[in-house]
Amino acid sequence: MAKRENQKQKLLRLLEIFITRTDEERGITMSGILSALSDYGIDAERKSIYDDFKNLEAVGFSVVNLGGNPPEYTLAERIFELPELKLLVDAVQSSRFITAEKSKELIDKLKGFAGGGSARELDRQVVVEDRVKTENIATLYIVDAIHRAINQKCQLAFKYFDYDINKKKVYRHGGEKYTVSPKALMWSDENYYLVAYDERDGVVKNFRVDKMERATVCDTPHSLSADRYRLDPADYSRKIFGMYGGKEELVTIEARERLAGVIIDRFGKGGSFFRTPFGFRTSVKVMVSPTFFAWVMSFGADMRILGPDKVREDFIASLEKIRDIYCEGQTDGE
Repeated sequence: MAKRENQKQKLLRLLEIFITRTDEERGITMSGILSALSDYGIDAERKSIYDDFKNLEAVGFSVVNLGGNPPEYTLAERIFELPELKLLVDAVQSSRFITAEKSKELIDKLKGFAGGGSARELDRQVVVEDRVKTENIATLYIVDAIHRAINQKCQLAFKYFDYDINKKKVYRHGGEKYTVSPKALMWSDENYYLVAYDERDGVVKNFRVDKMERATVCDTPHSLSADRYRLDPADYSRKIFGMYGGKEELVTIEARERLAGVIIDRFGKGGSFFRTPFGFRTSVKVMVSPTFFAWVMSFGADMRILGPDKVREDFIASLEKIRDIYCEGQTDGE
């Protein structure tokens, strides 16, 4: 009976052999195929293997003859091409929100799609030594919970924490769970963020996913206020800086001409540029926050805020606060 059950696996095992033991340049001989099937407890004859090739082709996996003596066989097209696997491996290795242990596990699974000697090429991909990686092993499952809550239009409950000076977790809300209506999952500055409507405070908030714990999808549907709030993730990402919320304003900025590309990269080509003696000016919608001010500061004397007056005044006040904390550190004689 066991042998008969093994025979039922024949076509799947044959596909597994091609995926794991061959690549675009290295095939496997007919005797190699028969031997590999035998390792799985499957007896086969050459003629039946040729029939299996036709069955594989019928479901989208064409087998080609690479030639040679004896001939070697491989798949004409693979589930993932080697350049695609390299890209995925690089993304997993460099991602901060995936733990080091989970990164290794995922890369080992990706190697299974390379086959033959190609898997070794994935070992030579980017390795970011001492990369700061999240220690929250539940991050991937939290991402899954967020997606389910968004798709089902249900609320999500979770705990949220920061770190104190002793590098210990400090939970917000006194350790009580947040209950929010998820609107979107966004990627910014190498981290995942949940964008959600908080019914209790009546505002949209951003939560860093790797600082969330014990996320559960609630049976409670989105609040009516959350459903009325329309969120365009692409538009939202252009307006917000560092995922820090703030009041949306139409801000006019002036910059040197060489920064035109910087403005386009950030806000797109939709806004109008007007030439000025300084360079050019344009108006953009942004969430005014300390991180927006920091972005403007990063260009030094090559960018400035023209208006509204309140935003300009707040920016100047933030500069003065920075100056003050440096002055506080000075002593007589310095």
